[in-house]
Amino acid sequence: MFIHSNSHTEPEKDLPQVIAKAQAGDPLAFDDLYQRYAKLILRFLYLRTREAENAQDLTQEVFMRVLKNIKSFEYRGEKSFLGWLYTIATHVQIGQARRKQNLQTPLDDSAEIADPRGQEHVTTAFERIFLQHAIDQLTDDQKQVLTLKFFGDLTNQEIALAIGRSEGAVKALQYRALQSLQQILERESSDPPTVPA
Repeated sequence: MFIHSNSHTEPEKDLPQVIAKAQAGDPLAFDDLYQRYAKLILRFLYLRTREAENAQDLTQEVFMRVLKNIKSFEYRGEKSFLGWLYTIATHVQIGQARRKQNLQTPLDDSAEIADPRGQEHVTTAFERIFLQHAIDQLTDDQKQVLTLKFFGDLTNQEIALAIGRSEGAVKALQYRALQSLQQILERESSDPPTVPA
Protein backbone atom coordinates (compact mmCIF):
# COMPACT_ATOMS: atom_id res chain seq x y z
CA MET A 1 0.00 0.00 0.00
CA PHE A 2 1.32 3.40 -0.98
CA ILE A 3 1.78 6.21 1.52
CA HIS A 4 0.78 9.58 0.14
CA SER A 5 0.25 12.94 1.75
CA ASN A 6 -2.63 13.94 -0.51
CA SER A 7 -5.46 11.53 0.17
CA HIS A 8 -7.62 13.03 -2.62
CA THR A 9 -5.21 12.01 -5.38
CA GLU A 10 -4.60 8.49 -6.56
CA PRO A 11 -0.84 7.88 -6.36
CA GLU A 12 -0.55 6.54 -9.92
CA LYS A 13 -2.24 9.61 -11.46
CA ASP A 14 0.20 12.17 -10.08
CA LEU A 15 3.28 9.92 -10.26
CA PRO A 16 4.58 11.46 -13.54
CA GLN A 17 4.52 14.94 -11.97
CA VAL A 18 6.26 13.72 -8.80
CA ILE A 19 8.98 11.98 -10.84
CA ALA A 20 9.42 15.09 -13.03
CA LYS A 21 9.86 17.23 -9.89
CA ALA A 22 12.35 14.74 -8.44
CA GLN A 23 14.26 14.82 -11.75
CA ALA A 24 14.37 18.61 -11.44
CA GLY A 25 15.99 18.24 -8.02
CA ASP A 26 12.99 18.79 -5.73
CA PRO A 27 13.86 17.02 -2.43
CA LEU A 28 10.19 16.91 -1.34
CA ALA A 29 9.27 15.02 -4.51
CA PHE A 30 12.06 12.53 -3.94
CA ASP A 31 10.90 12.10 -0.34
CA ASP A 32 7.38 11.45 -1.69
CA LEU A 33 8.75 8.66 -3.92
CA TYR A 34 10.63 7.19 -0.98
CA GLN A 35 7.49 7.22 1.20
CA ARG A 36 5.49 5.47 -1.52
CA TYR A 37 7.93 2.77 -2.56
CA ALA A 38 10.46 2.14 0.22
CA LYS A 39 8.25 -0.45 1.94
CA LEU A 40 7.84 -2.43 -1.30
CA ILE A 41 11.60 -2.44 -1.91
CA LEU A 42 12.28 -3.30 1.74
CA ARG A 43 9.89 -6.27 1.56
CA PHE A 44 11.44 -7.42 -1.73
CA LEU A 45 14.97 -7.23 -0.28
CA TYR A 46 13.93 -8.95 2.93
CA LEU A 47 12.51 -11.84 0.88
CA ARG A 48 15.89 -12.10 -0.86
CA THR A 49 18.12 -11.77 2.22
CA ARG A 50 15.93 -12.83 5.20
CA GLU A 51 17.84 -10.28 7.30
CA ALA A 52 15.76 -7.27 8.41
CA GLU A 53 18.66 -4.93 9.22
CA ASN A 54 20.52 -5.87 6.05
CA ALA A 55 17.37 -5.32 3.97
CA GLN A 56 17.01 -1.83 5.49
CA ASP A 57 20.62 -0.97 4.64
CA LEU A 58 20.18 -2.23 1.08
CA THR A 59 16.93 -0.23 0.72
CA GLN A 60 18.83 2.95 1.66
CA GLU A 61 21.47 2.11 -0.94
CA VAL A 62 18.78 1.52 -3.57
CA PHE A 63 17.27 4.96 -3.01
CA MET A 64 20.70 6.60 -3.04
CA ARG A 65 21.12 5.12 -6.52
CA VAL A 66 17.61 6.25 -7.48
CA LEU A 67 18.49 9.79 -6.40
CA LYS A 68 21.71 9.66 -8.40
CA ASN A 69 20.16 8.23 -11.57
CA ILE A 70 16.56 9.48 -11.65
CA LYS A 71 17.34 12.16 -14.24
CA SER A 72 18.00 9.42 -16.79
CA PHE A 73 14.75 7.54 -16.02
CA GLU A 74 12.08 7.68 -18.75
CA TYR A 75 8.55 7.33 -17.37
CA ARG A 76 6.28 4.84 -19.19
CA GLY A 77 3.73 4.16 -16.48
CA GLU A 78 3.97 3.11 -12.85
CA LYS A 79 4.97 -0.47 -13.73
CA SER A 80 8.00 0.87 -15.62
CA PHE A 81 9.04 2.83 -12.52
CA LEU A 82 8.51 -0.21 -10.30
CA GLY A 83 10.50 -2.33 -12.73
CA TRP A 84 13.32 0.21 -12.60
CA LEU A 85 13.30 0.17 -8.78
CA TYR A 86 13.30 -3.65 -8.65
CA THR A 87 16.15 -3.75 -11.18
CA ILE A 88 18.26 -1.40 -9.05
CA ALA A 89 17.38 -3.42 -5.93
CA THR A 90 18.42 -6.64 -7.67
CA HIS A 91 21.80 -5.16 -8.68
CA VAL A 92 22.40 -3.82 -5.17
CA GLN A 93 21.56 -7.17 -3.56
CA ILE A 94 23.63 -9.20 -6.03
CA GLY A 95 26.58 -6.84 -5.52
CA GLN A 96 26.41 -7.27 -1.77
CA ALA A 97 26.04 -11.06 -2.06
CA ARG A 98 29.22 -11.18 -4.17
CA ARG A 99 31.14 -9.08 -1.68
CA LYS A 100 29.96 -11.34 1.16
CA GLN A 101 30.84 -14.47 -0.79
CA ASN A 102 34.42 -13.26 -1.07
CA LEU A 103 34.60 -12.82 2.72
CA GLN A 104 32.71 -15.87 3.96
CA THR A 105 33.51 -19.56 4.14
CA PRO A 106 30.97 -21.97 2.60
CA LEU A 107 29.90 -23.06 6.09
CA ASP A 108 28.55 -19.60 6.96
CA ASP A 109 25.38 -20.18 4.90
CA SER A 110 24.46 -23.25 6.94
CA ALA A 111 24.20 -21.35 10.22
CA GLU A 112 20.47 -20.70 9.89
CA ILE A 113 19.73 -24.41 9.37
CA ALA A 114 20.03 -24.89 13.14
CA ASP A 115 16.45 -23.90 13.89
CA PRO A 116 15.09 -24.75 17.36
CA ARG A 117 11.45 -24.79 16.20
CA GLY A 118 11.46 -28.31 14.82
CA GLN A 119 12.28 -30.51 11.87
CA GLU A 120 9.76 -28.89 9.50
CA HIS A 121 11.33 -25.44 9.97
CA VAL A 122 14.80 -26.88 9.58
CA THR A 123 13.80 -28.52 6.30
CA THR A 124 12.24 -25.27 5.05
CA ALA A 125 15.38 -23.32 5.92
CA PHE A 126 17.53 -25.90 4.15
CA GLU A 127 15.32 -25.82 1.04
CA ARG A 128 15.48 -22.02 0.96
CA ILE A 129 19.28 -22.04 1.22
CA PHE A 130 19.44 -24.79 -1.42
CA LEU A 131 17.22 -22.82 -3.83
CA GLN A 132 19.12 -19.56 -3.22
CA HIS A 133 22.39 -21.40 -3.87
CA ALA A 134 20.98 -22.67 -7.17
CA ILE A 135 19.68 -19.22 -8.21
CA ASP A 136 23.08 -17.70 -7.41
CA GLN A 137 24.59 -19.91 -10.14
CA LEU A 138 22.46 -18.30 -12.88
CA THR A 139 23.75 -15.42 -14.99
CA ASP A 140 22.99 -11.88 -13.81
CA ASP A 141 20.48 -11.41 -16.66
CA GLN A 142 18.69 -14.64 -15.78
CA LYS A 143 18.56 -13.70 -12.08
CA GLN A 144 17.19 -10.28 -12.93
CA VAL A 145 14.41 -11.63 -15.15
CA LEU A 146 13.33 -14.27 -12.61
CA THR A 147 13.39 -11.70 -9.82
CA LEU A 148 11.22 -9.21 -11.70
CA LYS A 149 8.85 -11.98 -12.79
CA PHE A 150 8.34 -13.77 -9.48
CA PHE A 151 9.17 -11.13 -6.85
CA GLY A 152 8.15 -8.02 -8.78
CA ASP A 153 5.10 -9.70 -10.34
CA LEU A 154 5.75 -7.95 -13.66
CA THR A 155 4.61 -9.19 -17.07
CA ASN A 156 7.16 -10.05 -19.77
CA GLN A 157 6.30 -6.79 -21.54
CA GLU A 158 6.87 -4.79 -18.35
CA ILE A 159 10.18 -6.60 -17.69
CA ALA A 160 11.26 -5.82 -21.26
CA LEU A 161 10.57 -2.11 -20.65
CA ALA A 162 12.36 -2.20 -17.29
CA ILE A 163 15.59 -3.79 -18.57
CA GLY A 164 15.65 -2.35 -22.08
CA ARG A 165 15.30 -5.67 -23.92
CA SER A 166 12.71 -7.01 -26.35
CA GLU A 167 9.85 -9.13 -25.04
CA GLY A 168 11.22 -12.07 -27.04
CA ALA A 169 14.61 -11.69 -25.34
CA VAL A 170 12.90 -11.65 -21.94
CA LYS A 171 10.99 -14.86 -22.75
CA ALA A 172 14.20 -16.53 -23.93
CA LEU A 173 16.07 -15.45 -20.79
CA GLN A 174 13.24 -16.66 -18.59
CA TYR A 175 13.08 -20.03 -20.38
CA ARG A 176 16.86 -20.55 -20.16
CA ALA A 177 16.88 -19.45 -16.50
CA LEU A 178 14.18 -21.96 -15.53
CA GLN A 179 15.86 -24.73 -17.54
CA SER A 180 19.22 -23.99 -15.89
CA LEU A 181 17.63 -23.82 -12.46
CA GLN A 182 15.96 -27.20 -12.97
CA GLN A 183 19.25 -28.76 -14.11
CA ILE A 184 21.16 -27.27 -11.16
CA LEU A 185 18.55 -28.49 -8.67
CA GLU A 186 18.47 -31.98 -10.21
CA ARG A 187 22.26 -32.22 -10.28
CA GLU A 188 22.71 -30.99 -6.72
CA SER A 189 19.89 -33.05 -5.24
CA SER A 190 21.42 -36.24 -6.65
CA ASP A 191 24.97 -35.14 -5.87
CA PRO A 192 24.85 -32.75 -2.89
CA PRO A 193 27.90 -30.55 -2.38
CA THR A 194 30.42 -31.96 0.06
CA VAL A 195 31.24 -30.02 3.23
CA PRO A 196 34.96 -29.15 3.40
CA ALA A 197 36.83 -30.89 6.22
